[in-house]
Amino acid sequence: MNLLEVQQVARGRRKSSRAKEAVIAWIRLLMRKRDWSGTDLARNAGISPSTILRALNQPDYEYVFSQRTLEKIARGAGEPLPIHLRDHATDVDQSSSDQTKWGWQPPSHPHRLIEVRSVSALPVSSQSKVKVAKAEVIPAPFHLEDDDTAFAFRNPDEVLAPWFRPRALMFATKARDPTGGDLVMLTGKDGRSRVRLLLGVSETGLSLSRSLPAKEDERIGFDDIGDIAVIVEVIMD
Repeated sequence: MNLLEVQQVARGRRKSSRAKEAVIAWIRLLMRKRDWSGTDLARNAGISPSTILRALNQPDYEYVFSQRTLEKIARGAGEPLPIHLRDHATDVDQSSSDQTKWGWQPPSHPHRLIEVRSVSALPVSSQSKVKVAKAEVIPAPFHLEDDDTAFAFRNPDEVLAPWFRPRALMFATKARDPTGGDLVMLTGKDGRSRVRLLLGVSETGLSLSRSLPAKEDERIGFDDIGDIAVIVEVIMD
């Protein structure tokens, strides 16, 4: 083996080590967020528990994670597969003889990206006049990938803190009408957005709670609503 080949192998090993560490860190994050064990995560993902446990408990074991395995883990946890793991897939299941070293594989299917909508708790007249040149886009959660009405936004106020802290990432859909018990994002005709717990819908408007435990402390008429969507997922990271 010449010097160039030795250097290429060394670079490949360093890249493999970084990819492996990134995958394990992501798996541990999913386990913390769901309060799951490795076995819980594996069962929800529909893969062998040894696939997860070996990765977590045997750092020196020579294995790779395929894109398909990573997608199963993400789907089982109800989370999008992070962008930095999508193009850097390796395989733990060792299902074929050629999966004996780390390597890059393309995603098995495209992931839908959705825009993070800019919302503010301030009326339009008081909002910043500086516009972001390029909107932020993020992967849609699996259960929203086919929902054309879905969008993301960051919690514009701190009314429901500490349950939903300011700037927490929220995913919402307009695919169904809101009903009592839903967490909703409301934008008034003045451009002011807010996150509230919907208590009920009457002929005159919406009964809302801005506190937990819930109690009616706010109402809004239909004529004052500019936009409304049901919040279906919150990421508190």
